[in-house]
Amino acid sequence: MNEQQQPAEDFRSQVQRLVAEGKLTAEEAAGLLEGTPAEAPEALMPAPTAQQGSAGEIPPDLVLKVSGYTLTVLHDVSLDTPRLSANEDGVLRLTGTPQGWQVQRVDHFGGHWGSVKAILSLPFLPRQVRATVEGGNLTLPDAGGEMTAQINGGNIRMGRAASLDAEVNGGNLTATEIGGPTRLGVNGGNLTLTGAHSLNASVNGGNLKWAGVLAGGHHRLEVNAGNATLHLQPGTSLRVDADVTVGAFKADFATSKSGSFMNTRHAGQLGSGEATLSCRVAAGQVKLLTE
Repeated sequence: MNEQQQPAEDFRSQVQRLVAEGKLTAEEAAGLLEGTPAEAPEALMPAPTAQQGSAGEIPPDLVLKVSGYTLTVLHDVSLDTPRLSANEDGVLRLTGTPQGWQVQRVDHFGGHWGSVKAILSLPFLPRQVRATVEGGNLTLPDAGGEMTAQINGGNIRMGRAASLDAEVNGGNLTATEIGGPTRLGVNGGNLTLTGAHSLNASVNGGNLKWAGVLAGGHHRLEVNAGNATLHLQPGTSLRVDADVTVGAFKADFATSKSGSFMNTRHAGQLGSGEATLSCRVAAGQVKLLTE
């Protein structure tokens, strides 16, 4: 596919239209329009480029590299192909690849740091999403498959996904309704997950806030010099064992405690105990809450 130029509404008008259509919230629109001139000129947006074949042959997956800009991804059934628009021209590129639709900067050394705001409109709900954020902001709709995220400073806010593999190295990730497996790493920063059904997490400095139901299977939590708070929602059936070294373990249901001042072991059960949770805490804190 050759790159083409096609007329498009200016960025401000597009944002206002998407709010009117209920595809953006007023809060999301305010963030996108911050710093955008009230009288922005009409832009000529390039059509997406496909590396090979036609757009219809590209899988409905996303590969997103967000470095120093804000990207909002949304579902727009009125389109027949993905469309990328931004408040500045020549900064970002949308490319169709055998791995899916890719968005990345094309002016890594050209300035514009932090001022670029963009919208990626999709005629489909994405399947697999792979996102890397380095000093930027990313908002995602629901995904049908796995979400893989790495944050090295910046923010990701996402909807539902079948599974989540996330590494937060400074920054923030907010996710909801993960139906399948999770692998979570927090190395400085904050990760908030609600509506989850599994837990496999390591916190090495930083904060994990998790809420969901553990009703079966084996689950794991390791905290080293950080904090983890688990909100165990109705329907949870759990046996928990925790080994703590110079740290703290608290639960608002009955648990036993043994060991010395420096090293303690905690055990307890919630409901019939069909799921198991193994906790290892070193110079950190874990809280298990049912309310």
